[in-house]
Amino acid sequence: MDIKVKDLIRFGSFCPTQWDGETDNGEKVYIRYRWGVLTVDLNGEEVFSVKAGEEFDGIMSDEDMKEFTKSLINWGINE
Repeated sequence: MDIKVKDLIRFGSFCPTQWDGETDNGEKVYIRYRWGVLTVDLNGEEVFSVKAGEEFDGIMSDEDMKEFTKSLINWGINE
């Protein structure tokens, strides 16, 4: 899967870290990091999940999120 995200906004500065956006073809993207798990939803359906930290982790940088999701999302479109 090669998702291209055209708009992405990080909301909330605390746990959980969350991002909301849209793909280049209009699908809604929701990314969340909580309990050490990073998930990606497209149009309300989970398409990616990875254990990325410890059980009580919930804060992640944008750079780390992009690194963990690079197999799913083509981040080059935003750079």
